[in-house]
Amino acid sequence: MQNPLWRLSRNAYGRQIYETLADLGIKVAKLDQYVSDLTTVPDATAPGGVTIDCHRAGELDRSEADAFVEPAPIDRVVTARIGGDLVGYLFLSHNRPVYVEALDSERLFDGAYLWRVFVDPAHRNRGIATALVRRALREAASRGADRATALVAVDNVPSKRLFAANGFEPEKRVSYYHLLGFEHRSTKPL
Repeated sequence: MQNPLWRLSRNAYGRQIYETLADLGIKVAKLDQYVSDLTTVPDATAPGGVTIDCHRAGELDRSEADAFVEPAPIDRVVTARIGGDLVGYLFLSHNRPVYVEALDSERLFDGAYLWRVFVDPAHRNRGIATALVRRALREAASRGADRATALVAVDNVPSKRLFAANGFEPEKRVSYYHLLGFEHRSTKPL
C-alpha cells in the first residue's frame, strides 16, 4: 500500500480531471472489494469530544450535507459530530441494490454495504473514520447481516488502511472501462 499515486488523484484537481474525462465518454474504475465477517464486531468507541450516531437516512435533514441525497430513505447514515457540527458520515445499506457510480451499475451485496465514508479534512487522523466504520458494523450486525462489504478505489490508500484495520480483507478487484461507447467489466480474485 505504498503507492503514492493516491496523493495525486485523491484531491480536487484529480477529481476534476476524472469528471472531465467522464463527460468526454472516458471512464476507468478499479475498485477492490473488501469484506468482513460480522461474527465478532469491534467496540465502537468514539474519540473524545466526538458523538457517533446512526439514523435512518429518511430522518436526516438532507440540506445538512450534499451527499445526504444519495442513500435511500431506508438506508442508515452513521454521523460524527463535534459540538453538534457534522464532521463525518458513512452510509450503510442492507439487502438492497445500490447504484455504484464508479461502476455505472447497480450492485447487490451479500449482507451490508458500507459506502461514502467521509471525514472533514480538519478532523482527520483522530479515529473518527474508525468509529464510523465500527458503529456501522454494529448496526449491520444488529440488523441481521453476517457480512459487510466495502468497495475502495485502488488508489485510495487511506480507505484501504481504514478497512484493513477494522477487520476487512480484500476479496476481489472489480474493473469498469468505458471508452467512447465501448464498455468492459471484469472481476478478478485478489
